Amino acid sequence: MGPRSPPKRVSISHSFTSFFLGFLIPCINAAPLGPESDRVIKLPNQPATPSISQFSGYVTVNEEHGRALFYWFFEAQSEASKKPLLLWLNGGPGCSSIAYGAASELGPLRVGENGVDLHFNEFAWNQESPVGVGFSYTNTTSDLTILDDAFAAEDVYMFLVEWLQRFPHFKTRDFFISGESYAGIIYLPFLSFYL
Repeated sequence: MGPRSPPKRVSISHSFTSFFLGFLIPCINAAPLGPESDRVIKLPNQPATPSISQFSGYVTVNEEHGRALFYWFFEAQSEASKKPLLLWLNGGPGCSSIAYGAASELGPLRVGENGVDLHFNEFAWNQESPVGVGFSYTNTTSDLTILDDAFAAEDVYMFLVEWLQRFPHFKTRDFFISGESYAGIIYLPFLSFYL
C-alpha cells in the first residue's frame, strides 16, 4: 500500500442518512435479505409524526463462523436521496451504539424515562462495535476469546461491504464514520485503515 494523501476537508451538513451498529449474542441466524425485508414500519409506542424511514437487521460478516452484526438505519428526514451516509460507533469497548448513540443521543427516537415510551428527538442527526455487544452475535465461541480492535474493524468493514450489497443505492453517497470515546480513539482509525 502506497502513501495516502491527506483527508479532504469537507463541510458537513447537520442532516445525515445514518446507521448505528449494535454490538449480545442471541441464537438467531442471519439470512441474506433485501432492504424492504429489513424495513421497520413502526415501533411500539413510536410517535405518529414525523414519519421515520428506518431499517434494522443482521448482516453476516463471517459465514464460516456464523458471525453477524446488527444494525439500525435511519434515512434523513428530508431530501434523503441527497444526504451523505454516516456510520456511528459508540466506544466502550462493549458499549452498544444502539442503546446509547441511537436511543439516547443521536437517533430520531429517544426512549422515555419509563423505558417504554418513544419520543421524537428534534436534534437527531438524521434530520450501532464488535461481536458480543448489543444484538450482534457469533455461533463460534472461540471468536469471543480473540476479540481485539483489528478483529472488530475487519468485521465492521465486512459489514459495510455486505450492507452496501443489500442497499446498493447508497454506494455513490459521500460516506462518513464517526463515534465517541473508545470508538473515536481506536475503532474508527482501525476501520479507516481497511477503508
